Amino acid sequence: MLAPILLTAVLHAGTGQEAALEITEPRPTYGHLGATRPKGKGILPGDVAHFSFSVKNLKNDEKGRASYSIAIEVYDPSGTLFYKQEPYNSIAQNFLGGNELPCAASVEIPLNAKPGTYSWKVTITDRLTGKNQSLNGSGKVLPADFGLIRVGTYADAKGEVPIHPTAVVGSTIYLNFAAVGFGRDKKNQPDLSVEMKILDENGKPTTPQPIKGNIKNFDESARIIPLQHAITLNRTGRYTIELSARCELCGKSSSVTIPVRVVSIEQ
Repeated sequence: MLAPILLTAVLHAGTGQEAALEITEPRPTYGHLGATRPKGKGILPGDVAHFSFSVKNLKNDEKGRASYSIAIEVYDPSGTLFYKQEPYNSIAQNFLGGNELPCAASVEIPLNAKPGTYSWKVTITDRLTGKNQSLNGSGKVLPADFGLIRVGTYADAKGEVPIHPTAVVGSTIYLNFAAVGFGRDKKNQPDLSVEMKILDENGKPTTPQPIKGNIKNFDESARIIPLQHAITLNRTGRYTIELSARCELCGKSSSVTIPVRVVSIEQ
């Protein structure tokens, strides 16, 4: 099942009336507003493909608002239309000035998605000027397998407030992720070993031992197991979170690396 594509405007809307409309800095991310995801590795069925980009030079009205629409098309490896979003109208208030509108979108990859290279096209239309601009790209859906999916950082335990993995000392980041493609035993239960290691900027572990967990009892019908770590940020610096999981029944492992930056509170 595909989730709706959601476009989110954050803080800036354009003021340049003469400059050409541009779509810049497209990048895949771990969740909305998340860290940049490595390109070229592909994505597993059951995961959510998030990407961010910026739109420059949207025209503002007399109240400092930009009016625009976004249309998205996704095609499967055979060239068949996989998903289409008709132009979706939005309005963004320019609070901080500038000529750039950061945006983000996401597509849920069905568990039964065919493996292969999918192509996509995003079209932005400035509804005040009628100008439009398109961006084309592609991404690979991997064959169904064991792995970690739906990785993202959040400000709340419910996973309703996505944030970039940069925060101030004293705050907490909730790192959400999930396992897919795991085996089940004769009692229809999984056996997953999960580990989290945090390294400082010198590559030194910040805890005496990795934080470990094991899942042996879960909903018998579930094909995805959601997981979470709450990380209290008690010291400034740049860190690397190494997540890993192993299915003890199928013998397969998966890992993900997320950068985290902790900054001091400015007075």
